[in-house]
Amino acid sequence: MSTPAPPGDSDPLEPPRPTGPEHADRKHGDSAEDALAQADRALHDGRHPDARALAQSVLIAARSTGDLHLEARALSCLALSDSLGSRLRRAADTARRAAQLFQRLGDAERETVAQNTLSHACMLLGRNDEAIEAALLSASLGDATRPDAAMVTAHNCLGMAYCWSGHHDRSNIALDTAVHMAARCTPPLSPYPSRLDQLWVEAVRMADLRYHSGAIGDLQQMGRLIQECRRLEHLGAPPASGATDRPAMRTISISTKGLFAAWRGDLALARHYADRALGSLLGTVTWLDALAHWVVAEVAWAEDDWAAAEQGFEEMRACAVAAEHEQLACLAHLLQVQVLELQGKHTRACDEMRLLRARERRAQAEGVAGREAAVRWQLGARQSESSLEQALEAAKRFERWSLEDPLTGIPNRRAFERALVERLPAAVADGRPLSVAMVDVDRFKSVNDTHSHQVGDRVLHAVASVLSSS
Repeated sequence: MSTPAPPGDSDPLEPPRPTGPEHADRKHGDSAEDALAQADRALHDGRHPDARALAQSVLIAARSTGDLHLEARALSCLALSDSLGSRLRRAADTARRAAQLFQRLGDAERETVAQNTLSHACMLLGRNDEAIEAALLSASLGDATRPDAAMVTAHNCLGMAYCWSGHHDRSNIALDTAVHMAARCTPPLSPYPSRLDQLWVEAVRMADLRYHSGAIGDLQQMGRLIQECRRLEHLGAPPASGATDRPAMRTISISTKGLFAAWRGDLALARHYADRALGSLLGTVTWLDALAHWVVAEVAWAEDDWAAAEQGFEEMRACAVAAEHEQLACLAHLLQVQVLELQGKHTRACDEMRLLRARERRAQAEGVAGREAAVRWQLGARQSESSLEQALEAAKRFERWSLEDPLTGIPNRRAFERALVERLPAAVADGRPLSVAMVDVDRFKSVNDTHSHQVGDRVLHAVASVLSSS
């Protein structure tokens, strides 16, 4: 059970009491649209397994009927379910496939959603270049004069991808853009998810600054963001946004406040938030578990309890690895290096740094593999388009040949009959005269018999040329 909140800091992000799981084996007659709508509601409430089961059933149905658009929508829902459920590698692969299908189908609106999920998953996996590329593409697909929720999420993803790449200034610019876009949506959207992301970026920036300088920097900006998030929380719980659901936002809010309290030296409040962060977890290990253990470890660090700090960062890394959150796993390595160096354990610190480098190289290798897969798809798509164009051109040629006389190249009887069917009703309806001329070549048989069929062919060519020029 979580500790009660202190005065002035309520928890409007508390998720509603679950009403029971949605079932993938829906009763006969439920449509795929109904199933996808149910999956969206399950995602909104944080019930990722229920959403995945529903989307999987739609995917099976779509593939059995060859409905590519429905398949793409099911894949997009599956990717978001996996992303929220900390199955990030699977989410990235599925989101990439969904985005490719939407691109092929010309559905830019839904491609934006899939690209957002791809960006989020790649960002957590440490594939920063791929994450930034997907977010930039997603942001460019929408209409900046009429922003919507997908564009807001795209700028949120871009901000977080910049954050993990170390570009904190660019990160805040992208997140500020998301806040302004949210206000211009119809109806206006809550700026809370973007402000919460900015608070998270500031926390990561502080940790990064401490690693390079040895001390936590100025906490004023972090304090201002906490006050702004608290104000927005009191206005009411915002809906889920992109790849972050309501339970996740609640844990992020509590944990960042705990980090702030620990760095500020308010250890009683920091312990309070650490307990609440652990109490907000839902049982299944996700990256939020790693975040909660980060707070616990920071409290121990502030208290000079080095054994507890080491244990906390080990648990942070283990949870991050289990949830496939490579960025938090790398951060846990860095934090552990600092704690070990502060104790004079330089050999262990070097070992920890080697583990970090190996993890970063694996993430880079996975990123290269992902980009290679995307290039292979693009090449395959181009070949398919080229083959389709060639097939269409061949079909046009066959159609033209079927309407031409092979000897003279002028329209044949089939073309005449088609033209008559097209023109006769219009002529009758309009009362206009329609003339048909019958042309015969006198004594043509004697030309063939006397001068050969080759000469007869030349005569037919000449007659056809006269008719065409007239």
